[in-house]
Amino acid sequence: LVGFVNVGVMTLSQAAAVIMGASVGTTVTAQVMSLTGLSFDISAIAAFIGAVGMFMTMISKKEILKRVGQVLLGLGMIFIGLKIMTNSVDYIVYDRVGGEKVLRPFFEGIFGNEVFPLLLVLIGIVLTALVHSSATVTGILIALSTAIRLDTAIFVILGSNIGTCVTSIVSSLGTNINAKRTAVIHLLFNLLGCIMFIVPVWIFKDSIGGLLEAVSGTSMERQIANFHTVFNLVTTLVLLPFINPLVKLTKLIVPEKKVVKSEKEFSLSLDDRLLKNIPIASYLIKMEILKMADLSYKNLFLARDILIGRKLELKEELEKNEGYINEFNRGISFYLAKILAVDDSLKDDMELTSYFHVVSDIERVGDYAENLMEYAEKLGDSDSYLSEDAKEELGVMFDDLKDLFPMAKEVFSSRNKRLLPEIDKLEEHIDETAKLLEDKHVERLKENRCTPEVGSCFLQSVSDLERIGDHITNVAYSIKKVKV
Repeated sequence: LVGFVNVGVMTLSQAAAVIMGASVGTTVTAQVMSLTGLSFDISAIAAFIGAVGMFMTMISKKEILKRVGQVLLGLGMIFIGLKIMTNSVDYIVYDRVGGEKVLRPFFEGIFGNEVFPLLLVLIGIVLTALVHSSATVTGILIALSTAIRLDTAIFVILGSNIGTCVTSIVSSLGTNINAKRTAVIHLLFNLLGCIMFIVPVWIFKDSIGGLLEAVSGTSMERQIANFHTVFNLVTTLVLLPFINPLVKLTKLIVPEKKVVKSEKEFSLSLDDRLLKNIPIASYLIKMEILKMADLSYKNLFLARDILIGRKLELKEELEKNEGYINEFNRGISFYLAKILAVDDSLKDDMELTSYFHVVSDIERVGDYAENLMEYAEKLGDSDSYLSEDAKEELGVMFDDLKDLFPMAKEVFSSRNKRLLPEIDKLEEHIDETAKLLEDKHVERLKENRCTPEVGSCFLQSVSDLERIGDHITNVAYSIKKVKV
């Protein structure tokens, strides 16, 4: 969620709602672990599921079956790992020689003083911060159920729900403001839930224990698991109507920093947390490429205004945009390389590899726009001017590029091949126009209506505009390199 919010895929309110749902969903693991006394072994079933997934991943040639196999393998490994952990706890709970319970006196000593429930909460926070999962800590408590009291376990569970926020807080380091706010929402949700529960549990611990026993039976494992579920479920039900106030509170805690508009507009929205999620990472890269294309398009027509309209005051804006284009080029290329390092899908490799060429073509458009600006500067330094005929002729090429660029962007964005014939016609018209303009320029030279210096800038401009058309066409035709 921190990654999604960081790149703008989700809003804070959406993330808050998912956090609440995830907090309830994570209690299912503890519920499964607490199912003792059944006629079947859940860990054995999990091991079988994991084995099936492993063989599907190794043997299947179809990508979809490999993905399903990875899901099954991961699911099985979760419960196998928890089983190994709970078996290991037996060595902690009992003295290996005499079978004496060694943890119960320790926890009873801590809980003997009325101040120390807060210490149990702190233990829950620290332990969960280390293992990164409140469900795992609850599983440990279930394994220790014969050695500790229920009220001891309850306070540790309250702390564990705060400790699980450490993962999202660490994950938010180095992200944007809204991503940091996502981590704070996660912390506030669990902190407010702990505050709601800790006083009633502290005062009415005996009554709550009786209530859990009435609901869950005499099984301590079920009582611990059910309290974990009740805590998250009640906290969600209480705070769900207050998502918007919670988001506002988070914005007060993590205030907006003053950001220069141009920096905010052109910053990269690529997050390393999403590298292994190829479809989402690929989507994010496509969005950044489209932003880069918009910037190159803008620079192209800034160059037109500078060259034809002699608006040299636009030079600073064009150069600033060119710097951003180069940043896009570097950032997207590095991110593509990172994705390809973890991607094992041939189809994704083909599509993502085509993005390298697209980024290069768009970057070249920016370079040619900068060249056009330099031609205008050269003319200005020598106090030379393009003739009205030359301006009109270059304007025709700019008009063709103005039509070509949006179509190429649409083809790249939507994978719509139907526009390719129109793009071919426009690109061919640009080539023919360039050839025609070169011939006209030769005629002007013969009639001494153009100086060599102005003529050189004109011919270079025509050549650059023709090459810009080629690069824009390449962007559109990049979709032919993958199956669409």
